[in-house]
Amino acid sequence: MLGFIFIYWIWKAFSNLAIEYDKKKWNYFFIGLGSYYGITFLSAIVYVIAIAIIKGFDSLDDESNYDSSLDFFFALLGGLGCYGVYKYLESKGEKEKELSKKEGIESIGLIEEN
Repeated sequence: MLGFIFIYWIWKAFSNLAIEYDKKKWNYFFIGLGSYYGITFLSAIVYVIAIAIIKGFDSLDDESNYDSSLDFFFALLGGLGCYGVYKYLESKGEKEKELSKKEGIESIGLIEEN
């Protein structure tokens, strides 16, 4: 149940961002969801590879390497990564908005009349 609330939170934040900068909100939602789950998955993979290198591949079968607090840690890393992607898209949207407000290339070289 908590996962559904978190997915809704991601959808709402990225959809509002897309609406603010005139982008497709479903694309932004999938970017946000993909960044959360992707970073969570990649951090778990890095942890498994680190355990395999440090303790050897035989230690991967050992249950002592897994702790339920690791799930929370990986989810936290995913949330931080998702927030980073959100901030990146927000700054990118701000830059695009500023560029669209500037005069177009058609007005270069024209003399303004008073």
